[in-house]
Amino acid sequence: MQRDLKVAYLLWLTTGWWIGGHRIYLKEEGWWLYPLLWFLSFFGLYLGPGAITFLLLVGLWLYDAYKIPQWVKKEEK
Repeated sequence: MQRDLKVAYLLWLTTGWWIGGHRIYLKEEGWWLYPLLWFLSFFGLYLGPGAITFLLLVGLWLYDAYKIPQWVKKEEK
């Protein structure tokens, strides 16, 4: 089944940074990192390193925005 770039970006924007919906849609590995980092960042806010974990989460989310077109093209092959 061919994946749609617009749907992938919509999932990235709406569910991407807390459950990794775009990665699930595109069948990419590593979708489990998003809920893990989300939990650790907010749990860690009470302990101190939560801000660093949150920055890692945002960085991963932005990196995925760059990689989505490549993942969609890979799915087409």
